[in-house]
Amino acid sequence: MIWLSRLSVKLFLVYAALNLTLAIGYVTWVGHWQRQIVTQQMEDHLLTTAKALRSHLATVSDDLDRAVLQSWVDDLARQIGMRITLIDPQGIVLADSLEDPLLMENHAARPEVKQALEGDAGKAARHSNTVRMRMLYTALPLRTNGELRIVLRIAMPLHSIDEQVATIHRYLWILATAVGAVSLTLTLLGARQIMLPLSQLTDAAEAIAAGNYKRQIPKSGNDELGTLARAVDHMRRELMIQMNEQRENSQRLETVLSSMTEGILAVNADHRVLFANAASRRLLGIETAEVAGRTLLEVSRHRILRNAASEAMEKRKTVEQEFETLGAARRLLAMRTTCLPGNPCPGVVIVLYDITELRRLENVRRDFAANVSHELKTPLSSIKAYAETLRLGALDDKQHNMHFVQRIEEQAERLHQLIVDLLQLARVESGREAFDIREVALDEVVADCESVYGERASAKGLHLEIQLPDEPVLVRADENGLVTILDNLFANALQYTPSGGRVTIRIHGDASHAVLEVEDTGVGISARDQQRVFERFYRVDKARSRDLGGTGLGLAIVKHLTQSFGGEIRLRSELGQGSTFSIRLPRQSPRPA
Repeated sequence: MIWLSRLSVKLFLVYAALNLTLAIGYVTWVGHWQRQIVTQQMEDHLLTTAKALRSHLATVSDDLDRAVLQSWVDDLARQIGMRITLIDPQGIVLADSLEDPLLMENHAARPEVKQALEGDAGKAARHSNTVRMRMLYTALPLRTNGELRIVLRIAMPLHSIDEQVATIHRYLWILATAVGAVSLTLTLLGARQIMLPLSQLTDAAEAIAAGNYKRQIPKSGNDELGTLARAVDHMRRELMIQMNEQRENSQRLETVLSSMTEGILAVNADHRVLFANAASRRLLGIETAEVAGRTLLEVSRHRILRNAASEAMEKRKTVEQEFETLGAARRLLAMRTTCLPGNPCPGVVIVLYDITELRRLENVRRDFAANVSHELKTPLSSIKAYAETLRLGALDDKQHNMHFVQRIEEQAERLHQLIVDLLQLARVESGREAFDIREVALDEVVADCESVYGERASAKGLHLEIQLPDEPVLVRADENGLVTILDNLFANALQYTPSGGRVTIRIHGDASHAVLEVEDTGVGISARDQQRVFERFYRVDKARSRDLGGTGLGLAIVKHLTQSFGGEIRLRSELGQGSTFSIRLPRQSPRPA
């Protein structure tokens, strides 16, 4: 509540203390001033009365008989209501209206009497030992022919002055209390007028601090509070703009980081995860839904991450390492750990790269270079050996020289075929091969090759069976590419099927795809080798394959051509039971006649 706010209480207490101080000071000063006035008035009254009594006493003071003086004092005291005392020049009390003068002590030392004995009017306000109360005294000397005869002293109690002053004080306190109440009421109203906009401004500022930037700031005029309210409202608008920009930047950054294939981990100095994008979760196999605030060891079992983060923060340098992930699907990751800016180091950023495929491609490239070198070296070595044999004398050997020339020709043809296959595979892989993709009758392509394949199968002692559908089968492909695919599959079946076996070429499919299958009853392929038979130069039985004249590139060419036509290739095989290669291509429905 506004009335109970700390600032309003402070304002109220300050004004209350100020009012109380002013009231006390005012009443004290006025009371003191009033007491002086009343006292002065009473002193003047006493002096006037004393002078009148002295004039009257001069007519009866020829005889200083105590009884006469006492009678005179008693009569006048009853008339004026004051105490009257007569004292001789030696301080002896001759008569007193309140006490027996014989019992009273010498009064020569009394201040007012002493002043009168010295010839002046004496006055004093003091406590009387005789009557046991505070009294106000006035004393006048009575002289006859210049000789001091009697000191006339009159007195009245000071409680009458105190009563008058107390009455005035009561009225003053009543007035001060009323003025103070009005002042405090006005103070409370003024504090409320000040605190109401200030409280509203405080509530709005707290709402803004809590993140509610849409909270309106109340305007309170053109005074300092109004200026402050407008400044806070301007700050609110600027903060809202900055926070919106920061939120948008954060969302963009989070979107970018989430879409990256590289894993990003931000870790603070206590090794607690600040951020982890989706790629890092996938690469590290993190299954925990919420990782922010958890330690690295809680999030991932790879201790190498924590060691790298510690080393980077301790040495303030970039740490690069490679490690293999745990679990069933093992992957090879490269890690780069960099310190965040700040001193001391507030944490690190860990970037993870999946280099599994890169390492595999490097191995493939390495194997390819080795295989190409080996495949090229084999026919070249044979050509060189036969040529050297002819040069060293076999050229004149009519019985064997033609055999050596034929072998040189065979190895040259093999070398030529290897180079042709390499060039074709390179063009297909790079996308530089120009294909004429159109409607092609797959059944006609097979039918055109039937005679050639039949002769080659018969020459090796194999039975060729071709199974074609009754209706045309149209696919979207390049006709020459289809012939290349069919030639390589048939050559592969012919190569690995022993004499007396069977090779079957069939076409079937559904409404959307056509399937070309080449099935043989050859040696078959083990499950371990089936994943790699489509790699370049990969052979299940390398020695036997070279003896049979294969280049090891046929199935790789088939795979890439099939993918170029938007299809896929599948393999079913068992050792000793033969193999079946299936080419699945997009089908083009036949046009109506």
